[in-house]
Amino acid sequence: MKGRTLAAVLTLLLVLAATGQALRWRNRLTANRLLGRVEQLTLAAYRYGQAPVKLMADNLETLHRAAPLNPVEVGIPMARGTQYLFLGRFDTAAAAYQEAVAFEPQSAGYFALGRAQWLAGRRDEARRNFAVALRLDPSLAAQLPQGVQP
Repeated sequence: MKGRTLAAVLTLLLVLAATGQALRWRNRLTANRLLGRVEQLTLAAYRYGQAPVKLMADNLETLHRAAPLNPVEVGIPMARGTQYLFLGRFDTAAAAYQEAVAFEPQSAGYFALGRAQWLAGRRDEARRNFAVALRLDPSLAAQLPQGVQP
């Protein structure tokens, strides 16, 4: 009798764990779809040479919905930073990029953080982050803003 009870409890725990994993997988898939849509719209706006405020606001709302579905996806704060850059909210963009760098320290994150800080007039902080980005990926030197020494 004890063996059957233990087997039933273990089976129930296994079913609950599998259900939890399936829900997590579905949430991450949904978050990645939302992020992909935002990235496509942002790229189209960039290519068009114009980023309508309404589009950026809609993208930010989409990213707000995506964030809790996949809280460790570095692309979400990176995309949020890009939306704020388009809106000219450089300090807010820098905060989003800082969040991304905290998730995953990568050259693109440090470079984007430096760019947002540079545009916000925080030149010393920007130079430090550009230096980190260049240590991680020296090829980024060609993309530095005017006035930044590699």
